[in-house]
Amino acid sequence: MLTLEDVFPPFALALSCGPVELRVLRDDDLPELVELVRGGVVDPDLPMPFLRAWHEEPYAPGAPSGFPTSSLAWWWTQRATFAPGEWRLALVVRRDGVLVGMQDLHGQDFVQTRRVVTGSWLGRTHHGRGTGTLMRQLAVGFAFDELDAVQCESGYVLGNGASAAVSRKVGYADNGRRRVVQHTLHGPVGVEEQTVLVTPDTLVRPDAPVTVVGADALRRFLGIDRGPADG
Repeated sequence: MLTLEDVFPPFALALSCGPVELRVLRDDDLPELVELVRGGVVDPDLPMPFLRAWHEEPYAPGAPSGFPTSSLAWWWTQRATFAPGEWRLALVVRRDGVLVGMQDLHGQDFVQTRRVVTGSWLGRTHHGRGTGTLMRQLAVGFAFDELDAVQCESGYVLGNGASAAVSRKVGYADNGRRRVVQHTLHGPVGVEEQTVLVTPDTLVRPDAPVTVVGADALRRFLGIDRGPADG
């Protein structure tokens, strides 16, 4: 009988280094993830980092609106629309087995562009331990080494010094600014976003060895052809 990983190859993906491991979000992770969000994901002294204030929605488990229903719809939609033309890897981040945050990789027309966009967040109680830097290093290194990406982009709202610091540590360089809209609980507002870019030449890699499982099957699933050397 086929396994779930055979049916949906992204589930087989695992990236690890030291105490940190990244795996694609599964339904079994959701209760722990919801509790993590309820504990807080945004430093009150920093700008709101998301384009939508999903983390501030009323907590209403089992109700048709509010959190976590709206977020479940987003996470499940990513899985349902996963295709070579556009895909999102929603990676659960665990440190010493404890769920501490999420790291996303988004590719659109990736076979042609070899470009991905990264996004991430950590539960507030897990800030300041180097996890944010390491999880981004793992995701970006995976995109370069296993998917043959040529650049990874990200961005942060101006004034978010913590996100800016992580980007610098990983090797991102400033790549322009743009005006974006944040959908807050009080309505849409315009903010300045700093975009940043990292390439294989500028990436700062982890000091410890990195282990990757499931990359071959994922490449096939995404239609990424490495040629005769792919094996």
